[in-house]
Amino acid sequence: MSAPFAVHSFSREPGDDIQPGEFLKTFRRSIMYARITENSNIIESFSDHLKYGSPADEWLSELDTSQLTWKQVEKAFLERFPPVEKAKRTETELERELCELKLKVEDLGKKEKYAGEEVYTHVIFAEKALSLAQQAKINEGSNSIWKVRDELPEIIRQKVKETYSTWTDFCAAIKGIEMAHIQDGVKKYQEEKEARERTEAAIAGLQCIQQQQQRRLPTAPMTPVSSVSHAMQATTLGAQRSNQTTTSNPPQIGATNTNPFANSSGGQGNLFHPPPPPVTEADRDALNRSLAAYPIQPNNAASIAAWHNQLRDWKVKNGENAQITAITGFPLHPGGASPGSGECYGCGHVGHRRNEMRCMAGPINNQERTFRTICGRILRSTTTTQVNLVNDAGGEFDWLNDQSLVPAPGQGNGEGPLA
Repeated sequence: MSAPFAVHSFSREPGDDIQPGEFLKTFRRSIMYARITENSNIIESFSDHLKYGSPADEWLSELDTSQLTWKQVEKAFLERFPPVEKAKRTETELERELCELKLKVEDLGKKEKYAGEEVYTHVIFAEKALSLAQQAKINEGSNSIWKVRDELPEIIRQKVKETYSTWTDFCAAIKGIEMAHIQDGVKKYQEEKEARERTEAAIAGLQCIQQQQQRRLPTAPMTPVSSVSHAMQATTLGAQRSNQTTTSNPPQIGATNTNPFANSSGGQGNLFHPPPPPVTEADRDALNRSLAAYPIQPNNAASIAAWHNQLRDWKVKNGENAQITAITGFPLHPGGASPGSGECYGCGHVGHRRNEMRCMAGPINNQERTFRTICGRILRSTTTTQVNLVNDAGGEFDWLNDQSLVPAPGQGNGEGPLA
């Protein structure tokens, strides 16, 4: 009858990973199972389990076993091949290992094999922690409980106190947490994690598109949208240079005015020379999507708050220094004229041209001016006029350089034009 387990040969060679004591225990079980009781038969079977030509085999062949009992042979074996002393962890090392024991929130609610059984991960954690505490001989006290508790997932901390008198009580509290609480907590955690990942992916996608657009800008052909945007940027840069001129370097008399909106042509002179390509359906579709994404708000306090949210959303998607295009769009001042209605590009209202000096409200910011110019080029439509009202948001929109967002003394939040 063969034994239900294998007895590996013993050699005591450098590569042998079997301890002498472990080998003897396995061998004893085999002879008990085989019902071998005679000393001579046991010693003979023992010899068969020593690797041929190994140090252990040579030792037994030199030993005179004719007058020895199995117990004497076993004693001589352990004297010749003593067990290798196992490195033992100190109590401090065990306590440090206990404090480094982790339980991940992603593993909560799952089952793993432990001690031959399917066990929930938080129960396995408690069993391991208690075992280490017992080996470190701190299980009857409360040493380091707070350290381990602070590193537990919030789902577990919600049901486990900060103070316990013993590690036994602490680990029992962890094992006693209801699975319904753990499952609900894990579900909420996963939903929040997926929402964060979707937001981060969306932002990363927008940033990638913006970077690709910026890399293509130097070599991309001029379109009706990009030509207007470049002209508006040149206008802004020209104004900045004029502000930096000092008295020691006055502007030359007769110098050409590079601002296309400050000459007698009303912004229609150098801006479209040479003539830009015709507007395409792609331009119209892109502009319509942008106008739908940031609809112009009516003239009331609630709409001003909605406009502020539009500005925040635009800044997150595009950044403060993004180029204004039909694709990016831009939130327009509440109460202003509909884009493409022939409005003044200085104040955003209809009824006059910018060079007529009849702007009753404050000037709009450069970003809105650029976008209204793009709309005028693409839409060529007429809409009704509304009165503009702007509210300050505590300096949050300083990046726009918009004077209408600067707080004025006594300015209210009601409807009507700015005083």
